[in-house]
Amino acid sequence: MQLSRVRVKNFRNFKDLTIDPFPSPAVIVGENGVGKSNLLAALRLVLDPELLDRYRVLDADDVYDGSLGIAGGAEVSVEVELTGFDDDADARAVLDGAIVGLAPLTARLTYLFRPRQRAIDADTSGHAREDTSGADSDAPEGELTAADYEWTIFGSADPGNSMRDVKRYAAFSVLPALRDTEQDLARPDRSPLTRLLRELPPAAENLERTLEVMRQARAELAKDDNVQRLTRQLTKRITALAGPRMSMSPTLDFAGREEDLLRRVQLYIDAAGTRTIDRTSTGMANVLYLAMLLERLEIRRVTEDGEDTLLAVEEPEAHLHPTLQRHLFFHLLRNLSRLMLTTHSPHIAAVTPLTSLVLMYEEKGQIQARSVPKALLEERERKDLERYLNVSRAEMLFARGIVLVEGIAEAYLVPALASAAGLDLDAHGIVVANIEGTDFVPYARLLGPTGLERSFWILTDGDQTDLDPQQHAHLREGGLTRAVDVLDVLSPADGERMRTTLEGMRLAELPEDGSAREGRDDLVAAAAQHRVFVGEHTLEIDLARLLDGEMRAAFDELVEGPVARGNFADALRAALSATMPQQRRDVLSRIEKREVSKGRYAQRLAAHVEQVGDLSVRVRALVGVAPDQPVTQTMLMQMGGCGPLLALLDQLCRNCLGRPLAPGVEMDVQPAVDVLDAG
Repeated sequence: MQLSRVRVKNFRNFKDLTIDPFPSPAVIVGENGVGKSNLLAALRLVLDPELLDRYRVLDADDVYDGSLGIAGGAEVSVEVELTGFDDDADARAVLDGAIVGLAPLTARLTYLFRPRQRAIDADTSGHAREDTSGADSDAPEGELTAADYEWTIFGSADPGNSMRDVKRYAAFSVLPALRDTEQDLARPDRSPLTRLLRELPPAAENLERTLEVMRQARAELAKDDNVQRLTRQLTKRITALAGPRMSMSPTLDFAGREEDLLRRVQLYIDAAGTRTIDRTSTGMANVLYLAMLLERLEIRRVTEDGEDTLLAVEEPEAHLHPTLQRHLFFHLLRNLSRLMLTTHSPHIAAVTPLTSLVLMYEEKGQIQARSVPKALLEERERKDLERYLNVSRAEMLFARGIVLVEGIAEAYLVPALASAAGLDLDAHGIVVANIEGTDFVPYARLLGPTGLERSFWILTDGDQTDLDPQQHAHLREGGLTRAVDVLDVLSPADGERMRTTLEGMRLAELPEDGSAREGRDDLVAAAAQHRVFVGEHTLEIDLARLLDGEMRAAFDELVEGPVARGNFADALRAALSATMPQQRRDVLSRIEKREVSKGRYAQRLAAHVEQVGDLSVRVRALVGVAPDQPVTQTMLMQMGGCGPLLALLDQLCRNCLGRPLAPGVEMDVQPAVDVLDAG
């Protein structure tokens, strides 16, 4: 049995949160303060059998601030749907009154916190309400208090269909983030080892035999001279303190009940039984604790009247080395379906199956959540993305905005240019993700409107060529072909129109003067409307007019020979205007040679770019705009070369800083318009 859908209304920071589908297992990620812990608290209200009923009576702080509140009669509800019990006769019997669907068999349970009916009737009739709290109320006349509320757990859609006891069968257990596993393991009343031994106790005859041996040992110890002496001294001391009227005859003995024996069993971390749990690391104590807890839940699940518990663990990465995080949770997430994790760890996110992800985020002041539908990606795409999401790239799951780029050069230079523009991408939660390739379509599916619905941009090279149109038509305008493929996901109608135009345009040969094919600028501008920015050629060539000096300086630092330096300077100078294929190859071949390489060169160039203090002036000069006039997106898109890259940066500056990349001298900075929300 598993959760398949969750809806939370008016609880804490959730106005109306729906997670559909709710995956199993589930890994819940999101920024701090988005409500991951609140989601677990909401699920406990309806499913946790160990939550005392008095905690199901909510306080004013538990009710969403934007609602009517308790005083105004707001209702709080937590609705869960359960599936996966078609073949479980016991589950079908227990959940019979909660069935809302048959294919698959689906049960709905709802926790509801609402005003008592008589309290509502009293308010609407004008008569005083009955006070059942036993305490004075400071609420103004006509306002409700917590004493006027009641809670229930019901099945299906009828609040009168009480099913409070179902939570003992479809149970939910939370292992909190602020836990002290070493202390819990040391205390028999809280140790999962003690609970595990109660579920799987030693045979009765073995227990009795052990207890008999212990009784004999106790008798021998009681005869010890020091033990008898201590008993006499304690008796004398108590009599002196309390007087002879107090009847007490202290004796020393050792606990000898079966329960005491189980509570005294300790877990050692070595075969010799000499090192207790406090001799290991906090991380390993967490692993041991989790192992015992999972084993106990499995034992309880397979019993005749088994309890199908869903375990939720908050911040399971605590005190665990990154390598251990990846290994441990790769195993758990592929072998346990009744598991839920809330995490900030990119190491755990990196080994999470995509269909197990739940992304929580804030959009237009409301908390939203998205999961990845199983049908969203083809099997090949899903596996490729899961391999791609290593620990560094998994940051995109925690980001407020993602810039997808082709390679290492863009990964170094886009943040450097943003820094030169006064924009700290990290500070604004924007990640530049290098996909190490040109197939952006799976990422568009994952991050787009039918997937996680995140705010993202794509930057890709133009890659204009004159290859054989019969065999390599898609490579004659590689960048625009990739853009159209992405638009087929983001906006199919626009993608279809662009594809028709592109197919006709790329049949034409490239102009001999090195300019672009006719109509290309319009398609580049149309793609940019969907945040897909297509360059003119390759990044290094496109940046030559903007960063000529920095590019020469970076090359000179990597290559010592004066001839090689001069040749690169000459090649770069020739690429400052419209270029022919050979001129572009002259630049790129010198960057790509073994002693330099694109990645190393981009890294060195980025250090120079970050120090550029006149980026706005340079951009204005390239566009040809007066100092008192701002540079617009349209101007940037029309300049060619690095124009699309600068247009992307301009969009980020407007969104994050409230100003364009190159504002007018007298221009006032406007408040940032937060469009980093999905959309």
